[in-house]
Amino acid sequence: MSDDSAGGASGLAALRGASPRDAATMVWRKFVHRQVEMGRYGVPTAESVGPDEPCELTLDVWGPDRFDEILGTNPHLAADDVRDFRAQRSQVIVVLDGDRVAASSWMTGGRVFVHELQRHLEVPDDEHFSCRSYVDPDYRGLSLMSHMIHTYSRRQPAGDEVWGLVYDWNVASVRSLERIGWRRSGDYWTTWWFGRQQGGERRYPARPATTI
Repeated sequence: MSDDSAGGASGLAALRGASPRDAATMVWRKFVHRQVEMGRYGVPTAESVGPDEPCELTLDVWGPDRFDEILGTNPHLAADDVRDFRAQRSQVIVVLDGDRVAASSWMTGGRVFVHELQRHLEVPDDEHFSCRSYVDPDYRGLSLMSHMIHTYSRRQPAGDEVWGLVYDWNVASVRSLERIGWRRSGDYWTTWWFGRQQGGERRYPARPATTI
């Protein structure tokens, strides 16, 4: 539970200390208009490309009977998230170093709540939505995220698609996904205007990999 009064006080203090122009901008972004936008990246499962580096650790895909074992190994995962995954069509990909969970990534479908967009998306049966991925700091630099997604993709029907949402500023994640064949094929956004929420999306043919 957060202390809303403290957060409100700090916000008012920042507002009082801002210049008139900055104060107007803060009010506009907080109370009048705000938008979150993310790019849709994905790949048909048959076109997934494996990482160049081999993975020396054990990769596995777990069902709902083992979901609770991931709690405590991913700081971005809460018990409520696991409850939601059980209510959806979900599996979790894990990388194991002995009994230690070195990394995990969730694949889900159906009616999925996307926290970043603060709304639900409908993911069809032939699509797999990637989310809540985490690599333990001790195991970063081993391309484990790429290995997890590629391993999962190769286990799914050839006509399916694996995809997820990425912020434009997250260049490292975009490059990592593009190396295993993912391409941008859409945009999703949520806009708040005077407190009213409205979501939107657009889809287009997959774009070539970025070059910058």
